[in-house]
Amino acid sequence: MPEPRAGLDDVDVVLLVHREPPALLARHHAAVAATTGPGWRGRALLVENAAAPATSAAARTELAACYPDAGKRVLRSSRNLGFARAMDLALAACTGRYALLVNSDGEPEPGMLRRLAEVLDDEPRAMWAAPAVHGPGEDDDPPGPPFPAEELGGTALLVRRAEFLAAGGFDPLYFFYNEDRDASRRLRAAGHLLLRVPDVRFRHGKGGRTARGVFLREWHYARTVQVLVPQHAPRPVRATAALLAGRPRAVLAHLRDGDLPGAAGIALAALELPRGLLLAAARRRRPWDGARLAAWLQRHGAVLSPSCAAPSRLR
Repeated sequence: MPEPRAGLDDVDVVLLVHREPPALLARHHAAVAATTGPGWRGRALLVENAAAPATSAAARTELAACYPDAGKRVLRSSRNLGFARAMDLALAACTGRYALLVNSDGEPEPGMLRRLAEVLDDEPRAMWAAPAVHGPGEDDDPPGPPFPAEELGGTALLVRRAEFLAAGGFDPLYFFYNEDRDASRRLRAAGHLLLRVPDVRFRHGKGGRTARGVFLREWHYARTVQVLVPQHAPRPVRATAALLAGRPRAVLAHLRDGDLPGAAGIALAALELPRGLLLAAARRRRPWDGARLAAWLQRHGAVLSPSCAAPSRLR
């Protein structure tokens, strides 16, 4: 039997990659290794989500070099699963008490992981703990004590792994964007705390600045918020009407800024509104929960397959 783990050794780190350039991954892994600390013996789980060959090679090299004492595992999917599905499958493959989820285009401070773990240790009702996130478009919370948050983004999170899965994890309905807002609302409705810990930081770089990346970002956000709002609003018809009334203004604002791809992404998402409303109504009738996630994981657990080409230093 494996030896029991304690402290930060009982934290697994999920490292999700898709199309990141090698230089970005080098900075990211150096920062993650600094926050796990020397001698860390948790598990580093690399998830290759339809990763480009250069991204895959760079990520495996960093995995082998940056976490010498950790258990290491590589899982891959030949198709893009999106964030929610990939994370649910990865969390189910982890074994630690806590799991750290961090975007690959960001860098945690050295003391971030230890501080987040201390906060979860001290507050059993807390399901998630997140640092202050600094970068373009982020809230940049000033330093201070932990406080309950209405919602937390998935940019950088420490989660109670088994408990989060038992509560439903991320809803696979949300392919990309707003899965964290949906989970935040479900967790709070179930009585769990979400804690912002602003005395530690995660610096977020915000990738996707190509025209294609901007288009996809705005399209995915707009199409998933069309599910989120009617799913969770007390008055879904009124909330959806207000959302749609703001869409022309959002498109015009992007056009004024010369952002044609962003404007196109928001406008195109309107074509999926009927589908979004149907999905939201289905979730209102039958909310996503742990039993439904367990059944989903049983059906889709083989989607992420162990890689047979991991570097020899992985174990």
